[in-house]
Amino acid sequence: MDVLVTVGMSTRPFDRLLRAVLPLCARHRVFAQTGTSTIRLPCPQAPFVPYPELLERISAADVVVTHAGNTVRLVQRAGKVPIAVARTAAAGEMPNDHQVEFLRHEERTGRVVAVWDPAEIAAAVESHPLAERHLLRTRPLPHRADGADVAQLLDSLWQVELENPFARHHLRRYAYAWSELSPRRGRHLDVGCGRGEFLGTLAATTELACQGIDPSEDDLAIFRRHYPAVPVDHVAPGAELPFPAGSFDSASLLDVLEHVPSEEALVCELARVLGPGGLLVVTVPRRHVFSALDPDNAKFRAPRLHRLVYSARFGSAVYRRRFGDRSNGLFGDVSVGKREHTNYRAEWLIELLSSHGFELERVTGANLFWRWFQIPALLLGGAAARVLERLIYLDGEAFRSANLFLTARRAA
Repeated sequence: MDVLVTVGMSTRPFDRLLRAVLPLCARHRVFAQTGTSTIRLPCPQAPFVPYPELLERISAADVVVTHAGNTVRLVQRAGKVPIAVARTAAAGEMPNDHQVEFLRHEERTGRVVAVWDPAEIAAAVESHPLAERHLLRTRPLPHRADGADVAQLLDSLWQVELENPFARHHLRRYAYAWSELSPRRGRHLDVGCGRGEFLGTLAATTELACQGIDPSEDDLAIFRRHYPAVPVDHVAPGAELPFPAGSFDSASLLDVLEHVPSEEALVCELARVLGPGGLLVVTVPRRHVFSALDPDNAKFRAPRLHRLVYSARFGSAVYRRRFGDRSNGLFGDVSVGKREHTNYRAEWLIELLSSHGFELERVTGANLFWRWFQIPALLLGGAAARVLERLIYLDGEAFRSANLFLTARRAA
């Protein structure tokens, strides 16, 4: 008989199989595709063969002995029944046992002769004509999968399996925004990109063409050093967005709305620069039982205490640069003239978005006690801050009250 032996394209050798087919070379006409193995068989062989040649050899062979991989399906589609041996992780032949699981399933339901002990391969080859006739008669061949359906399934699995780079970040808004935006394509605008922790990562881990804007030249200088490939522009507080109508397919506004001079003006601008169906992800602090602890309001409600504590923690020069010099239109990170770091009610924000043509798709949130951890984290820094940030993360996993996350779509 003409026997084809193939071990597939893995970088790991499958010596167990090749040693087991040694006796076949004396009794049959054997050709072996040996992969990365160093074993030399007393028959024609090659490490790898081109795909068209492999199909020709499958068609011409009386028996195909193979690993439990893609070749099983190629043999079945050629109207034959393969003899298959699974590579195993325990033998170092694969990083996992997916071939074992596949072969167990095929043995129960498919057209395959499963060999679990390679020493039995010679006997399986001798009895193969009878086994093949039986399986061809009693087991139907699975329908060929539709290519478009397979691509769609793989895309959906990729999105599920791809790990969110912010999955363990203490600021849950980053994980939320990334999960909403990562499946998308096209141009994306991040308003208030800051130093780029979110936008730089989004650009590196998705297929979005990302653009950032921010009112702080200091933050943008840091952004450009860390993420030189991502374009960013300076836009003064309250200024119109410097982009034509319909320029973007998505936008993010992550804890920015509470800093701007006019929420309505900014939402109106976002509605203008987003194309029909464009996605908008917004996160803001929510008004809740602990809103009074918002540290960003200390500079308005207790300015002397704020100056004393901030200067002690970061230095008086940093305080003067951030809060004394307002030529950039900012008082700290809040627009000059704004007298509150706003904490929002969900109903108000949803109504604002709706009034500018956005249709709400999702509302959720994170945290409850996080201000109790955030304030000491800001003051202490270092290892203590990292411990407190871990508590903030756990608080965000357990509660949904202190921060508001929304996803809306611009109506067509």
